[in-house]
Amino acid sequence: PETRLTPAYAFKIVNKSDGHPVRLGEQSIRFELRRGDCGVSSGGYNDCAHDSERHELNMQPPPGLSGVTWHTVSFFLDKNLPIHKNNYAFFNHMSIFQFHSDGDGAPGWNFSVEVNGLQLQRRTACNLTKSQHKKIVGHKKPGRCSMTNAGNHTQFLMKSEDLLNQWHDVVLTVKWTTKQTGYMKMWINGKLVYHYQGSTKTPKELEQFQFGIYRQFHGNTPNVATSIVYYDEIRYAKKHCKKLNLENLGYSCKALEGQSVSRIDTIADGNNKGESKEQKIIKVLTVRIASKIATEVSNPNLKEIEKWVFKKLTTMDWDDNLEKLKDRRPTQERLLKNGIKEFAM
Repeated sequence: PETRLTPAYAFKIVNKSDGHPVRLGEQSIRFELRRGDCGVSSGGYNDCAHDSERHELNMQPPPGLSGVTWHTVSFFLDKNLPIHKNNYAFFNHMSIFQFHSDGDGAPGWNFSVEVNGLQLQRRTACNLTKSQHKKIVGHKKPGRCSMTNAGNHTQFLMKSEDLLNQWHDVVLTVKWTTKQTGYMKMWINGKLVYHYQGSTKTPKELEQFQFGIYRQFHGNTPNVATSIVYYDEIRYAKKHCKKLNLENLGYSCKALEGQSVSRIDTIADGNNKGESKEQKIIKVLTVRIASKIATEVSNPNLKEIEKWVFKKLTTMDWDDNLEKLKDRRPTQERLLKNGIKEFAM
């Protein structure tokens, strides 16, 4: 989306000779996002009205991504990135790159920095028709797209302590289709970390790759919460991995394509079938809050922390604490604070 006002610091090409991190060669792209940097898309979506801030660039080879595509992106998160300090999460999430349609709907694939690490968020189930949703997922299609909708999926890819102040190389390949024969694979630093099988394309819209910084902040986020991310080696190819010329990054297509994962993600995953909205939200919050607590205590037992969080959530009043997003945010912060006290003992 176009920003309402694009300041000089928003994104610029910087030089290795000036002390900036560079993956290869002599230059990289530096993004900087400060409190209040928001804008309005051509479709009318207003970041400012949704507690959001953004500086992003789109890569969209006309007429949009189609067939089989291959992509690389290398990113470097500044060591002073304000993720979490003194039990305060500066933002709900910070997207660093996405596969997004040209409409204003939710991105099919979002890769974001959370308090506990790098996370993949898949919303491809939102693109199914009502009949497809009922057939594949097992019940009628929900009205509003959400990560809690049955068929969508969240997966953590890298711990927060491994993210900052170093380059990470990402290779992605996607077969773009509305049919269940599509797929998406993701490698990080030469290792296959995720494989999805199913529909990948938003019907009647163009798919594109975009990168930069997009975050949703808390209402009282201090003005010093500035995010800086560097990007380099952004490559795109149709059909074949070999067109990416990965050798100078230290990888080979044969080695990457020969890897596999223990479990392939699908929309029809039975874990979400038949769950109520309440059950799905509690499940998502349990994992999210427990992971945050675990990063703040020494020698954490994640299973025990998850049991504690789940018990707390299931004994709360749904209408007052969990039904609305504006109520869930203070609930999360309260449980995070209490959980750290509980497990730091």
